[in-house]
Amino acid sequence: MQQFYSSISFCVRHAGYLFVLCLPVITLEVALGNLLMSLNIDTNMSESAVLEAISSVSSQVFILAILSLVLSVALSGGAMVAFQALTASTSASPYQSLLLGIKKFFPLLWANLLHSLAYGLGFIMLILPGFYLYARLGLFPLYVMFEEKGALDSLNESWQVTEEFGTKLFILTTIFIGIQILYGLLGSIGGIASSLPFLISAALIKYATIIPLFHLYFSLYQSIKNN
Repeated sequence: MQQFYSSISFCVRHAGYLFVLCLPVITLEVALGNLLMSLNIDTNMSESAVLEAISSVSSQVFILAILSLVLSVALSGGAMVAFQALTASTSASPYQSLLLGIKKFFPLLWANLLHSLAYGLGFIMLILPGFYLYARLGLFPLYVMFEEKGALDSLNESWQVTEEFGTKLFILTTIFIGIQILYGLLGSIGGIASSLPFLISAALIKYATIIPLFHLYFSLYQSIKNN
């Protein structure tokens, strides 16, 4: 559990920097979610009524969805650059780190899609395999950003180098992702999942757990390279 506390401690020390790094993505996700909630779509509506409601804001939804996709994909790589900058005490700003992620958008996009497909299939297979696949393949942004590898090569490298640490990574990944899932379930049970305060808090919880998890992968990558 030392790695768990170490990653959290690192992120707490640099909370301001990391919050600014995530803020554009959080803002877009909340804005998109709030826009969709404002349509008041429910399961009793006909298909034509749903399409009519969406068509009235289709351009806004499209723009927000595209921007959210670009920045969320870029964040997976930009966070690794940010960790490197903070560890080396360089002067790279959060937005410079995010921009470097945007420059690697397409290899990060394909790797993210393949990663999502892999752990998505794992979740279908009784959930726990999903956490395991997420963990074993989670180092891919580091190989994209720092070693110029493509999507398949970066996922393959991640799978190979994490073989020794598979169980530990599985446990820690389950903790971080499990917090997000549990918070979402509590919101649904409490009937507040469609409120703006819950959207904001859920986005904050998401990135307050995903960034330490990314740092965990970054630390493992550094350790492997140093050895």
